[in-house]
Amino acid sequence: MIVGSCGKAHGLRGEVSVYTEVPEAVVPGAELMTDRGGALTVSTVRPHKGHLVVGFAEVVDRTTAEAMRDLQLMVDDAQAPELGEDEFWASSLVGLQVQHPDGSQLGIIARVVTTGAQDRIVVDTGHSQVEVPFVPELVPEVLETHIVVDPPEGLFD
Repeated sequence: MIVGSCGKAHGLRGEVSVYTEVPEAVVPGAELMTDRGGALTVSTVRPHKGHLVVGFAEVVDRTTAEAMRDLQLMVDDAQAPELGEDEFWASSLVGLQVQHPDGSQLGIIARVVTTGAQDRIVVDTGHSQVEVPFVPELVPEVLETHIVVDPPEGLFD
């Protein structure tokens, strides 16, 4: 399960901004897997302007922290916190078909970008990737087999 994503480096000692909707999964001592292979051990965590600033035991300088931008942080299913109604794990959305309300196919969800402002789904159309804000006005339905995206005119052109 994806529990967050890394943003920009914070400071000189290797800390990074982490955007998460499950801060209880990002605590000192937690071991988080990454989408680039390997794992990171959380050493410090503090809130900062709507996101977390996280230090990892394996990251000791700004250069390494800068290379972590867009890194997805994950836990295995057994460690994942309970979800509320109408909440989704980003990893469960990846690979789902994306349909227009008229039933036409728009593509497949390639990844989910988690940020402090709003999450976005990245739809692979086969010839390009389109980022869609994951908000009810644009994504009115999430089903087990597909999601419905009602895009503004021109978004998928």
